[in-house]
Order: sequence, then C-alpha cells, then structure tokens
Amino acid sequence: MKTFFTVFMALFIAMFASAQSVFVVQNDTSSSAYLTLQAAVDAAIPGDYIYIPGGNFTIGDLQIDKQLHIIGAGHYPDSTQATGRTNLAGNIIFNTGADHSTLQGIYLENDISFGKDIDHGVVSNVFISRCNVNKLYFTYKGSPSTNCGASNVYVKDCIIRGDLSGGYSYGHVVENTILSGCLNYISGNFQFRNCIFTNMSYYLLYNVSSTLFSNCIIPSAGYLIWSNPAKCTFNNCVMNNYWGGRTEANFYDCLYLEDVKTVFKDVPEYKFDYKYDFHLNDSTIANTAGTNGTQCGIYGGENPFKEGGVPINPHIQFKKIPNSTDSQGKLNIEVRVKAQEN
Repeated sequence: MKTFFTVFMALFIAMFASAQSVFVVQNDTSSSAYLTLQAAVDAAIPGDYIYIPGGNFTIGDLQIDKQLHIIGAGHYPDSTQATGRTNLAGNIIFNTGADHSTLQGIYLENDISFGKDIDHGVVSNVFISRCNVNKLYFTYKGSPSTNCGASNVYVKDCIIRGDLSGGYSYGHVVENTILSGCLNYISGNFQFRNCIFTNMSYYLLYNVSSTLFSNCIIPSAGYLIWSNPAKCTFNNCVMNNYWGGRTEANFYDCLYLEDVKTVFKDVPEYKFDYKYDFHLNDSTIANTAGTNGTQCGIYGGENPFKEGGVPINPHIQFKKIPNSTDSQGKLNIEVRVKAQEN
C-alpha cells in the first residue's frame, strides 16, 4: 500500500507542479506547494524532496544547508516538450549540513559550488545527475582553502559548459559526463570515467595531479597538461596524436587518433550541442578500446548515459489542458506520464 501511495503521489506531483508552476515539497506523509524555490527550500525538512516544474526561475544564490533531494523536469529539448525545461538563473551552493543531498534534472545558468565562503562549508556525499551547469566548483568558487569544500561528490550524466575546479578537495567521481571547459586545481583520489571532453583551448589540465582518467575521449589542440607535476593516469582513453606539456603522466592502453571527433556519428566540431547525441560510429575501434573491451565515452561503463537526461521522477510525455470547460462544465485534461526505470 505504501508503494502504491508513493507512486500515486509522484504522478500527481509531476502533473500538479508542471501545470501550476509551483514548487512542491514532499515527504512520506505530506506534500506542500510554494511559489518560489527559496520558500520551498526554507520550509523543507532534511530528507524532503523538492520538485521543480519546467519554466524560467530566478534563484539568486540558492543556499542548501540541509539534506534535500531537488528534482527538475529536465533540460534536453526533446525530453521537455510537454513541460518546458527547468531553467534556473543563479547559483546553487551546498553548505555544511547538505550531506547526502541530490540534484537532478535542471539547467543552471550559473555555477554549483560548495561552501558559503573560504572558511565555511564542508560537505560530503552529494549526488548531481542529469543537469546542465555552467561551472562546477568543489570548493567555494574553486578556492584552494582547506576550510571549505566537498568530499565524495558523485557527478553523473551531466553537461558542464565551463571549467571544473577541484580546489584541492578529494574523493570525487565524475562519470558519463560531457565537459567543455578546463580542469583546475585537482589533487588526489579524483576520477573521471567514461567522460567526453570538448575543450580545444591551449590546455585541458592546470594544476591537476594524482587523478585517474579511464575510458574517456579527450581531444587536445595544444598542451594537454600544464603546470605542476601532473602525475595523472590515463587508462584506455581515446586521444589526439598530438599533446604537449608536462610528461609525468602515465598512459596505458590509450588509442591515439589524428582527429578524435571522427569516432562519433554526428559530431562535426569539438563542442557540446543538443543536436549531437555523441554516439560512436559503429565501425570505430573506440567501441572496444575501453577497459576490458568496453566502449569509451558516455554510453560505456556500468551505467551508460541516460539519453535525453530524463530525471528519475515520473516524466510527462504529453499534456493538453483546455482554456475553458466543455458544455457540461468539465475541463477535459489529457496527460500522459511515464515512470522512469532508472
């Protein structure tokens, strides 16, 4: 009975939030609606779910200081035709107390960071998935301070349009993600798995050391690594023939090509675009160049990229809401919702 109630409430919330442009806070016993995301965050208690509808919302600097599970309607155009994408204008900042929070299914115009200033904000075990964000700072705006930051953050199926800065924090995993900027200030126990990098600027890695890259696709127009002893390890990655810079890195079973983008079916340039799906050519050796003969790139690994970036909550595929009632006073609403398997 509890499982049925939970599924029913999730379906109801998906439809209600989408139709009303309100923010719904839910737990096991109740659901409440709020007109702003800040009001929803303020009212939520640790462990609550906050559902954000499709639409454009200004959030300023949204501070998260409790365990919350924030889920939007998604950001891929094809998957949000019925609801519109969840577009948030502002920054999201995870502070002390936000351990074990999750964030999913949003387009963030600005950045995600950890810690409200350089002296406060140690956060652990945050899960960020199926989001499109500008920059990702694992400390306060990428500060190398040891008094703020995050540990054990898991980033999955995301698009990162700008730079990613570790701020010398530790223990993070970035998986099945497309990254378009540079990687800065990363040190120790940091892993990138089945990622695609599209940055073709002067360098890709700056002050990055003791980091593992596996099954990644990495182009390079100039220096791959710049500054600091970069004792990184690259396992089973697809890379351009030319790379320069520091040579302390270790390369194992990597595939070197004249032009990395030739491994894709429909990516004519080194950049992220929603019209490119980043599937590999059927004939490319990159299909078996990964660890243990697996596929490199975002569709490889134990949990391949979720095509369309659809969030885990029930997804509205179609909706039709008339502007007025019929001759009998009925409002004939038609909504088709599909539950997600993963």
